[in-house]
Amino acid sequence: VLVDSYAPNLSFDSVLIDNMHGTAMAHQYLVDLGHSNIGLIGTHLHSTPSVLERRQTFEQFMKEKRLSTGFIVDSELAQQSGYAATKELLRRAPEVTAIFAGADIVAFGVIQAIHDMGLRVPQDVSVIGFDNIDSASFITPGLTTVHVHKTWMGAISVRQLLERAQHPEQPKVTISVATELVVRGSACAPRIL
Repeated sequence: VLVDSYAPNLSFDSVLIDNMHGTAMAHQYLVDLGHSNIGLIGTHLHSTPSVLERRQTFEQFMKEKRLSTGFIVDSELAQQSGYAATKELLRRAPEVTAIFAGADIVAFGVIQAIHDMGLRVPQDVSVIGFDNIDSASFITPGLTTVHVHKTWMGAISVRQLLERAQHPEQPKVTISVATELVVRGSACAPRIL
């Protein structure tokens, strides 16, 4: 049983994060707040399949809403990379009012860069992360993020492993685990210029 990974050409079961729903939910929240210039940081074309799904969903969502996909800066899933990418993005596109980070650890770098540029989160730039790691609720402001039910994923994976051991002849199964948006203090309506 593969967890947060899949092998389409092999006969392994997979338990996956519903990245598409989580990413779309985060972006819909930003659009509902009034944001149209939304950046993406914390992905690149050689990211893991899970992170690539977040990027592809971002691009698809923005196109469906007829919003620009030109506010993407590739970066690694690291705080320092998120920091550098945010500075690059906001220098190049100061009209960006919200940033979606491919992971919470990236969002921490995004928030620090925004502060170091003399801007405020969320008043000047809203930030949403993905994963809801423990420290997301301890930073100031608290990070609005997509919650991944890691405990559920573990329990489902163990159950599927036991099921596979008892019935090895069954066709492979892919299980998608739901996500939910946790709203804290890092996102609000965009500033009016």
